[in-house]
Amino acid sequence: MLSLGRIIALACTLALVLTACGVGQRTSGRAARQESGAASAATPTPANASAAYDAQATVRIHRLRLKTGAENGGDRVRVMLNNASPQLRVTITGNIDQDERAVTVCAVTDETSVPPSTQCILPVADRAVDLPSGPGVKGAEIALAGRSTLVDLQEIALTYTEQDRQVRLLLPNLDPPGDDPTCLAQGCPSFEMTPTRGGKLTGKASWEQPGGGLLDIRTAVPVPTAGISPTPPAYRVVSSSTSSSNTGPGSVSISATIESGQRSLLTLTNNGTGPLVTPVLDATWP
Repeated sequence: MLSLGRIIALACTLALVLTACGVGQRTSGRAARQESGAASAATPTPANASAAYDAQATVRIHRLRLKTGAENGGDRVRVMLNNASPQLRVTITGNIDQDERAVTVCAVTDETSVPPSTQCILPVADRAVDLPSGPGVKGAEIALAGRSTLVDLQEIALTYTEQDRQVRLLLPNLDPPGDDPTCLAQGCPSFEMTPTRGGKLTGKASWEQPGGGLLDIRTAVPVPTAGISPTPPAYRVVSSSTSSSNTGPGSVSISATIESGQRSLLTLTNNGTGPLVTPVLDATWP
């Protein structure tokens, strides 16, 4: 039989061997891949990963129509952000046909400059793509391209690293609303910021030519615990303001307190008789 002293010596030797092989102090799978230099499909996690994650925001535009017509400006929308980095990710949902080159998305540096082709991509519906980055990128423009004359975009989602939650939207011409039940319930177009935070949401819409605008803030009605949920989902108006101009520029402003985690929409409706030409919407989310 082995003496007690020899057993203790063998145990110590085994412990030293296991520690040298990495058993005594286990390395996580992620750390092991980083140590071995293995490539990761995801972006490397920065040292301040939590702060970077918290700073990611997505501005969403719902039910926006781009079209050509007698009035200029109806074929594009430009979204200007106070982003902390030039990396922007966009996802477009709607009847965009890449083969027909229906829509282009371009990274832009200001409200008016024409972006070079090197800053533009042809998006695929429902697929997130990263826009070309460059110095001074402060937003994106989505515009008709090729032979397209009308495109209905169900949603434009633009994700960025926020410096603050101020957004300026240079919108296309807005026609008076029809009787689409989705538009009646949720507005056409409508805008939101995710993730949702509690606080004051403010908006101001302005236009240079005669027209009328109705600005609403709507919050989602809780889904019933039993029975059939309404389609489209129901919203209630918590604040509303309207203004019209017959001879020149006009504007309308609004604000309301929204709750964290509750879906809230800012909607702009043309409540005039003719097109509301190239309105500009400035919004600040909490």
